[in-house]
Amino acid sequence: MTALRSDARDAYDSVVWDGVQHSYRPSPDWRDRVSPTLAIDTVADDDLDPVTFEVLRNRLWTLNLAHGDTLSRMSGSPIFQALDFNMSILTEDGEIVMGAPFIQYLNTGSPLMVRYLMERLSDNPGIDEGDIFLASDPWIGASHQMDVCIAAPVFVDGKLFAWVSNAAQQYDLGGIVPGGWPQNAPDIFSDPIIFRPFKLVERGVLRPDLEEMFRRQSRLPDMVALDLRAQLAGCRFAAKRLQETCEEFGASTVKAAMRTILDNAQAAFARKLERVPDCTLSDVLYFDEKMPGDRTTHRVQFNVTKRGSRLIIDNVGTDPQVDGPIGFTYMNFAGVVLGVVGQTMLHEHTFSVGGAERQIDFRPLPGTLSCVDYPAAVSGSVLNVSSAYMRLHNVFSRLMACDPQLKEDLVVSGPDVPLTVIAGADEGGRVFGTALTEASGFGGGARSHSDGVDTSGASYIPLIRMPNIEASEQFYPMLVMYRREASDTGGAGRWRGGVGMEVAITPYHAAAIDIVTNAGGQGVSTNQAVGVFGGLPSPTARYEVLTGTDVRRRWADGEMPRDVAELARREAQALRGKSNGTPLNADDVLLLVVCGGGGYGDPLDREPERVAEDVAQGRVSVEAAAGLYGVVLDGARTDAVQVDADATAQRRTAIRAERATWQPAAEVFGEAAPYEVAPATAGPAVPVHEYVVARDDGERRVLACATCDRVLSDYRENYKRGLLVDQTGVDVLPRVDDPRTFLDEDMVLRRYCCPGCQTLMTIEIARAGEPMLTEVVFR
Repeated sequence: MTALRSDARDAYDSVVWDGVQHSYRPSPDWRDRVSPTLAIDTVADDDLDPVTFEVLRNRLWTLNLAHGDTLSRMSGSPIFQALDFNMSILTEDGEIVMGAPFIQYLNTGSPLMVRYLMERLSDNPGIDEGDIFLASDPWIGASHQMDVCIAAPVFVDGKLFAWVSNAAQQYDLGGIVPGGWPQNAPDIFSDPIIFRPFKLVERGVLRPDLEEMFRRQSRLPDMVALDLRAQLAGCRFAAKRLQETCEEFGASTVKAAMRTILDNAQAAFARKLERVPDCTLSDVLYFDEKMPGDRTTHRVQFNVTKRGSRLIIDNVGTDPQVDGPIGFTYMNFAGVVLGVVGQTMLHEHTFSVGGAERQIDFRPLPGTLSCVDYPAAVSGSVLNVSSAYMRLHNVFSRLMACDPQLKEDLVVSGPDVPLTVIAGADEGGRVFGTALTEASGFGGGARSHSDGVDTSGASYIPLIRMPNIEASEQFYPMLVMYRREASDTGGAGRWRGGVGMEVAITPYHAAAIDIVTNAGGQGVSTNQAVGVFGGLPSPTARYEVLTGTDVRRRWADGEMPRDVAELARREAQALRGKSNGTPLNADDVLLLVVCGGGGYGDPLDREPERVAEDVAQGRVSVEAAAGLYGVVLDGARTDAVQVDADATAQRRTAIRAERATWQPAAEVFGEAAPYEVAPATAGPAVPVHEYVVARDDGERRVLACATCDRVLSDYRENYKRGLLVDQTGVDVLPRVDDPRTFLDEDMVLRRYCCPGCQTLMTIEIARAGEPMLTEVVFR
């Protein structure tokens, strides 16, 4: 397996990244087209002392945090209160010096926007002190049209010194569905309007004609105006504070600190890459439903090739783009990579992803689902970006497991995001349309040494919060009946994924409410997070509308139901991952279940006492304890459970005996791809997986089971061929129904174990007809 096959490489090399049909990517000579009238400050001190550097590094970090505080405090939006934004400080030519701990991929398009402005607009209309630019074009720098990008140049002594930028989710910017997430948009012309980059603030003065043009697209122009002013104020604040820092320390000293931050991050990332073996890692995920009612899945593949201190990222194996909101643009392809790197391998470098970007070659093929061309519909597909982010998180976790020190920092992926958008009017006739963030308590993925954090929120947003229920009820005509953690929602494993939550919502003083569902990946049909090294996936999310309930009668009797199971109802309707306009009437209740992270390691390796504690705390059911963990419990009350040691030992022995009957993967999937036998190195055995070591075996290097030492494969072969495999439906997992409820294609859960000791080593979820997925090939 190679990072980019020769035919794909030829296709990639012929692409013109123009920002019109294909996404914009600056060519190597883009600086030659910057206007000579734009004076640029490039002077930096050569002798920055370490104390001053640390002071400035922390000053820039707090400046970015305060930039975020400006947005959340100035805007009254619950979306901004949930911190649905991110911001960056960039060099004069658009490298991200420092990000912020909010949505990690959201503002990674800022370098693209800044370089587009410098290359295309620096001559006319020009870039001047006090200017602020706006863009919502996904083929330039926006994640989707609702994530509006704002960028401001920072001038010091008449020269362009740096840039500050933010990107934030706006309420509504048009399109055929209120809220801006149309699931039935066949192409961009049914999406919210696109704004190419333009100068909204000129030399410090807001242009009212352009602001009116922007607001005019929205069903909620006043709220959009408030959020827009918050974004503008954030950039003005950050620019002013950066200028004040230059006055205090000297511009050349601040410039030196910015360059040192980038250089340090680059060097640290390179050193970490050099500690892991050269290899190519791949992962495959699927996106359901190109539009509501579609019953097909669509394949996306990430390939990460590590060579020395560099990475090559491509998407060979990904399906071509199709009609409907299902794919995303290059900005998101690069954004998920940089976001994951910033969180996993550079967390100590304050999200200085510009340094990491210097070590990465992005080589996606345009016209595919992970690098769509214009005019694809993209606004309603942004949750597939989060699904790609999560799966790529697991790729980097497998890479980090090859080094003992990096392994301590790895985290398994969190779940796909099942977004709910509500739109309608209150009884006073005021319209609204917004994404609900009340159900954002997703569980975190497991770690190599501990369980995932329960209801921690989306893992790609390090600093995340759910809005206060009362604040949401103040804005929208709804009532949140309860919000609580949900059992069996984390992936099982030696270390389990954190659990998610369930929320029940009903209309309150509403004239009309419609529900739009927008789930990423296969989060409603098949599973949410995927585990690593034998850790199991977390189950599916759930959207369910209970119609004609007796909730209002119970209110009249002075009772607030604590569980939807208590309610009488006419019907329980499970909604698809993509749907538009399901009515939520006065007596209806919407139940949302969001799940947790994937598990780490074989569930049979988890200490029975931990499982008993999970059952006592309501995180794991008695049935899952026995079925997934092989733990049998005594005790009638779940808060007083005890482990039945003898029955547990017998149960685990029986599970391993059943695994021993699985089929050899090499026989199930046929001949192997050709490879060159790896010679022995005379070196020691080296862990490359939780349960696999690379070691010498006579004159060759092999991959062997770390538990029983059985040889599994040659070092350069797909080790999964040496395992036993079982293929079953995903509905063997708790809370998962048959995916054929929503899909016409069969999805299978494949579990692979060691033939010698029956340790569960890895799992994959795939379409039934697909070959074995190649997880990693070492060079």
